[in-house]
Amino acid sequence: MNDLASGFQVQQANPQAPLAAQVSQWLTQLCAALPRVERGVVVLGEPEVGPFAPVAFWPAAGQGATDVADVAEQALAERRVTTMPLPGGAMGLALPVEVDHMVRGVVAFALAGYTETNLQPVLQRLSLAMPALAALLRREQQAESLDAQGRLMAVLDVLGAVLDEGGFERACRTLVTELATRLQCDRVSLGVVRRGHAEIIALSHSAQMARRMNLMHAIGAAMDEAIDQRALVRYPSQSGDELVVDRDHGRLAQEHGSGSLLTVPMAGREGFAGALLFERPANQPFTRADLAFAQACGAALGRILEMARRNERALLLRILDATRTQIGRLIGPRYVLRKLLVVGVLAAVAFFSVAEGDYRVTAPATLEGAVRRTVAAPFDGYVATAPARAGDLLRANDVLATLDDSEIRLERLKWASQYAQYVRQHQEAVANRDRAKAQIGKSQYEQAQAQVSLLDTQLRRATIVAPFDGVVVKGDLSQSLGSAVKRGDTLFEITPLDAYRVIVNVDEREIADVVTGQRGVLILASIVRDAFPFVVGNVTAVTTARDGRNFFRVEALLERTDERLRPGMEGVAKIDIEQRRLWWIWTHRLENWIRLFVWTYWP
Repeated sequence: MNDLASGFQVQQANPQAPLAAQVSQWLTQLCAALPRVERGVVVLGEPEVGPFAPVAFWPAAGQGATDVADVAEQALAERRVTTMPLPGGAMGLALPVEVDHMVRGVVAFALAGYTETNLQPVLQRLSLAMPALAALLRREQQAESLDAQGRLMAVLDVLGAVLDEGGFERACRTLVTELATRLQCDRVSLGVVRRGHAEIIALSHSAQMARRMNLMHAIGAAMDEAIDQRALVRYPSQSGDELVVDRDHGRLAQEHGSGSLLTVPMAGREGFAGALLFERPANQPFTRADLAFAQACGAALGRILEMARRNERALLLRILDATRTQIGRLIGPRYVLRKLLVVGVLAAVAFFSVAEGDYRVTAPATLEGAVRRTVAAPFDGYVATAPARAGDLLRANDVLATLDDSEIRLERLKWASQYAQYVRQHQEAVANRDRAKAQIGKSQYEQAQAQVSLLDTQLRRATIVAPFDGVVVKGDLSQSLGSAVKRGDTLFEITPLDAYRVIVNVDEREIADVVTGQRGVLILASIVRDAFPFVVGNVTAVTTARDGRNFFRVEALLERTDERLRPGMEGVAKIDIEQRRLWWIWTHRLENWIRLFVWTYWP
């Protein structure tokens, strides 16, 4: 127990040591404190995902520690304490290392003289020692997080400085100068891939590059070397670096006096857009932190600089480039969904360009009676009764209204009396053989007789009746009883219920396709489940303006009627024209509008 505690304090006393050294020291002290430990190993990796690799062995150099690999792998897979007999009689013991509920690795031992039944004391000691290892890993994570945060802030500062510049070239010069200052480099170069090779476009602390062409060629060759391999190149290479070719980097260092080089490719929209090359004296090699910062700058700024360069080109070049890119995506690899979509659109266009369908003119329609009879006032008078009103269904000879006939009756009585008087006078003149007086009397009683007949006709017409079976579509005198009417005033309008016509308001853009005799179908808003066929009877030249457009009045006759039909019903009519291409049916209005628009503004 005291040994474990002292081991933990040793780790706390050396926080600046590398993580592998601290873990190795922790493992050494732990194995020294545990009885009968033959071998031990600590395997670490990225939280949860790995890859996991050994970082510390006991005894040193890991001699003979490979036999605990199986028990370590099982503990990682099952995330629990695992035991397993090992060859040679030893017992394998492995414990997963968890930091903040995430597996960071495993600690495995080969113990001599133990079985699964007597491992409890060892497990108790290990449970006391594992928090020290977790504390080391947590502290390392915090340090890495702080480094990453500081690196991110530095990259954002550089990014902000680049974005403040107005043009592509100024942004590039600002970038290389800023990076040279932050990484304390003698020179930072920026190259962009053009025609398959890196072309130097900016050097730090310099606005002119043409005077040293040999240096430019050497830098460009070194950039091409990194871009072709699509890998970071550090010269001279150090332990842990990826195995890459650095011949051109060595030539640049030998011929131009830069002892330490670092080249970072910059990713673009399609592959690699360029590279950044950093140069330092030989006694200042690039560290892991420098590599991480340079890579972050390359990843963040590559696309930005590429977009700035593309946006400065002429509009025509940008259009051509965008077209070439889209065509390349269509005929090249990947973008399967886009290819399928384009193929589907082309197939649909081809189908609808060949397929034909019924071309029909669609227009709003109104139902009217085939006949509309006007009932007018027969003489000057006053309304006495008015039992009918608009909307009433009537039979022939049903009373619509009556006019006051009291004056007419008095007038008739007067003329009837005069008629009787003129008849007596005529008879007396005939008896007295007074031919002249008899002739005058005859004229007078005939005149009186005509007046009586006229008044009798007016009396009969004082009762206004329906001329046929139908419906009153206009007229309501129920609120005008006693009011005066003049001869010829319209009192009612009646239409029959067994004959209708359809008034179709056809848009002027399609009226040229409508002719007499064409057939169609009417759907009424109040009877949407039934369709009523009709035949176009008359295409009039009468137009009405509505919503900024002109509509022509087309009259059609229904081929069948229904008791549910009423004058004034509205709906939609479709007039069958002929078979035409589906594509034309759907686009002819737009095509006609474009033709008219172009013709209007064409000089």
